[in-house]
Amino acid sequence: MQKTTIHAVIILGSAYLFFKYLLDFFAPFIVGFGIALLFEPFIRFLTHRGRFSRGLASFVTLVILALAGVSVGIWGISSFFREAGAFLEAAPDYIAALQKLLSSYPFLPISGLLDWTGEWLSAQSIRAVGHVPGILIWILLILVSAFFFSRDKDIILGSMTKWCPQWLAQYTQPVSIRLSNAATGFLKSELILFSMVAVVSIAALWLFNSPYAIMLGLIIALLDSLPVVGAGLVLWPWAGYLSLTNQHTQAAILIVLYGIVTVIRNILGPRILGNQIGMHPLVALMSIFIGIKAFGIAGLLAGPALVIITEAMLDTANPNDPCKT
Repeated sequence: MQKTTIHAVIILGSAYLFFKYLLDFFAPFIVGFGIALLFEPFIRFLTHRGRFSRGLASFVTLVILALAGVSVGIWGISSFFREAGAFLEAAPDYIAALQKLLSSYPFLPISGLLDWTGEWLSAQSIRAVGHVPGILIWILLILVSAFFFSRDKDIILGSMTKWCPQWLAQYTQPVSIRLSNAATGFLKSELILFSMVAVVSIAALWLFNSPYAIMLGLIIALLDSLPVVGAGLVLWPWAGYLSLTNQHTQAAILIVLYGIVTVIRNILGPRILGNQIGMHPLVALMSIFIGIKAFGIAGLLAGPALVIITEAMLDTANPNDPCKT
């Protein structure tokens, strides 16, 4: 029992240090590993039924994934930039209307507020452009690592087992299986939640007769997926502006949309995540909350991962525990 406790402290301490200090360096490779796991059933189908070699099956799978991603990306990006261009053309009219509205409230620093907003948007645009090369490198690393993880899965796992200390080997298989299933489930749950929020937002904005439904719907879904930001960053100021301009029906639609998005993320989200990674929704919610507090955004992965590692180690150390269901 004492050895098991020491082993648990070493493993959990190492996992804590990894998520705290090293995750940024390995993040694209972890995502690539998750993608390889996500498409493992399709690769097995090609190797068993189609009699493909594993390398060819991995390559075909990634080509299909890349083509699908490029097709969806081209449609989404073209729609996004088309609507963004229309929005920028109409921006002076929106700014003039906002200035006229705010002039009714002399206690507000109108000019300073608008100048600050313009400077902030300009700075964020420059920062976003500056991140483009890094994002492209990330995508390349993810695709290449996903291919090699998928093609050489058995070799990689065999090497890890070979160089693994004997005391650690007893935990390697159950922990790796749990983490692999959890990584796949996490990607599925995030994709499901993002798709649900995007579809609901785009539909609501079309009902709203917004000419920027696709652009704003994708932005709302993206902001909603960020734990610190949230969809309210867009919806609440927009609803407030519409209320001040006596467009109460449109404001009500945005408030209802915010309520639906909140339900999807905070009520359905933990249930979907828990079902995908095999964890009770309350435990999933607590692990994410504590993980974010401890690690920041990385806690989205770190919190559930540490819980899964602990559960796997306890199951391994106590295989006949009568308290387990």
